[in-house]
Amino acid sequence: GDDSSNLIKHWSKLSLEQVIDWQTDSNRYGGDVNRQTSQWLQTFLYNSSTLELRNCVEVSYNGLDPVQKGGAVYFFLILKEMFQMTTDVVTALKSTFSTFRKEGLTKIRNKNVSIISRQLEAVAVALHEVGALPDEAPLDILEGFLIC
Repeated sequence: GDDSSNLIKHWSKLSLEQVIDWQTDSNRYGGDVNRQTSQWLQTFLYNSSTLELRNCVEVSYNGLDPVQKGGAVYFFLILKEMFQMTTDVVTALKSTFSTFRKEGLTKIRNKNVSIISRQLEAVAVALHEVGALPDEAPLDILEGFLIC
């Protein structure tokens, strides 16, 4: 099925409002088991986070109404905080393609095509999701595979 609203796989495509709406509906209509599970998730995430990460997330989380709070929202805020696509991050990810174009498989352990393919795909997906995938990326990748 369509997993475009899967919080784990596609969190960067979701808005905070969408996650809050889902959490609110779950809190209001999901029943006691769903509310308890959501609370356990939020507690687990809180206890598993560093103090610095907690402080950053709590700024947004504490401003929510109680019915909007829960594990899904807390998880989303953690992901947003941990994986922000700053200009520096975008620039670094884009350089992956030009570096591969120049070095090819020479710097890849055992020249493992499977490993570099997964890495390049992950970078391409991340850049595509924020509208920053360079037009020349496919050519850079093809040229990189010519260098052994």
